[in-house]
Amino acid sequence: MRTKRTLINMAYAVGSSLLLLLLGLVTRKLLVYNFGTQISTASQVVTQLFNFFSIAEFGVGSVISYRLYEQIAARNEEKISKYMSMYKWAYRAVGLAIAVLALLGAAALPWIMPDVPLTTGYTVYGLNVVSTLCSYFLVTRRLMYTCTQQGYLCTRIDFFFNVLTSLAKIAVSLWCPNYVLYFSVAIVCNVCANLVIARRFRKDFPYVHDVKVSFRDFKDLGIFHDLRYYLVHRLSNTIYGSSDTIVTSRMGGSLQTTLLGNYTNISTSATDLGNKIMDSFAAAIGNIVYDKSATANDHDKQVFWGMDLFSYAFGSFVATAYFCLFQPFMAAWMGEDWLLPLGFVLVFCLNEYVGWNHRMLGSYRAVLGHFEQDQWFMVASAAVNLILSFVLFPVFDITGALIATVVAHCIMWAGRIVVVFSRYMKGSMGHYLVMQALHLVTLALCMGGTWAVCEAVPLDGWLGLVPRAVIVCILPNLFNLLVYGWGRDAAYLRQYGAGIWRKLTHKRSA
Repeated sequence: MRTKRTLINMAYAVGSSLLLLLLGLVTRKLLVYNFGTQISTASQVVTQLFNFFSIAEFGVGSVISYRLYEQIAARNEEKISKYMSMYKWAYRAVGLAIAVLALLGAAALPWIMPDVPLTTGYTVYGLNVVSTLCSYFLVTRRLMYTCTQQGYLCTRIDFFFNVLTSLAKIAVSLWCPNYVLYFSVAIVCNVCANLVIARRFRKDFPYVHDVKVSFRDFKDLGIFHDLRYYLVHRLSNTIYGSSDTIVTSRMGGSLQTTLLGNYTNISTSATDLGNKIMDSFAAAIGNIVYDKSATANDHDKQVFWGMDLFSYAFGSFVATAYFCLFQPFMAAWMGEDWLLPLGFVLVFCLNEYVGWNHRMLGSYRAVLGHFEQDQWFMVASAAVNLILSFVLFPVFDITGALIATVVAHCIMWAGRIVVVFSRYMKGSMGHYLVMQALHLVTLALCMGGTWAVCEAVPLDGWLGLVPRAVIVCILPNLFNLLVYGWGRDAAYLRQYGAGIWRKLTHKRSA
């Protein structure tokens, strides 16, 4: 059942995300060319500011979700209902807190966006307040789908409304170029998607019902103990995700912010696709961690090493793809004038590798809880990110801010290693570190070798991207298969792949 649901999640996620990625490229280009760099910068900066305000969420979603995994595994319907009710009321309080923070933070807009007109900045800002409130008041039912590995049901609904949003934005950009209308259609479609999911929720989970909860319930369940530490994680992750755009807007202006936004727009769409794939496995991780039968026969440890190797293979492929395809794609999509230096792309690839390489480790870390254990790693990560960004930007421009992000990301990674290998994979850290050192060597060979082959392609533009994409899909994955495919860490992946093959061949024969 786990395998089937994981594959269903992945199939729906990949298919929908690919189409949305293509539509996103069209809407981004129209936004930049039809509305200009100031509107584009205002959108980017305000989005990142609201990511920062989201620290008011205190990580309540993650804290409740890892507790919810336990109750789903135990089929405790009473506690499932209680956690979901707590989640709903907590998110309503969070939405109001974010609105208050937004009112207080509005004064910083002129300082952050010095070359964007105040009217433009505050209009986009106000639209984001409305969007955020709608999301926090309506999004809570999605948690149950995620924790039961039925996220593909939400993906179906989101896919329809996201396509509708993109088509509406394209229509507005071409025939009625009004940025208020452009951003408003996204709010309307998002509200409609959440209302449809809420209606379906009552059918899919009839045993989950609203129960009365109080402040005492949150305290008795130890939520505040976890939130106190998880707030540090939330703040650090927010600074990590938002600092580059805000620092660039303040120190580089709207043009450089738009250049950065073109690259991050592609990476955000690609990351969404990758996360859909990884999340399909991440829900299974939560179930395995709390499955005593998996622990009894060491199946859980085999799964861990397999998932970690899968993270590396995915991360090295993504880094190689960006390194070889980013600049040719950007030149064909936006034009040569919108390119950032190759040094920026290299540092960007390293940051993507760090994130994807420990993506599954991060999922284990989230499921295990004990957020107090690596809180000081997160504090160090946030401090280093902010300080280094402002120090390195005058020297290396946008690349300097990204270097600071990579350093901060590595500090986060170190903290997650400490938690997972002290709480779950005891005595295995040495093997993990040795494998990471080997991964760095094979990553360099993947990136360098694939780059050299791609450079030999004589074609440019869209035609040149096709053979380069084929090369990127084959070389790094084939190389990693030859190096790692028959090792001990790949045992679970081999079994998993063989199981999928048997199911496919069985269906054909039937």
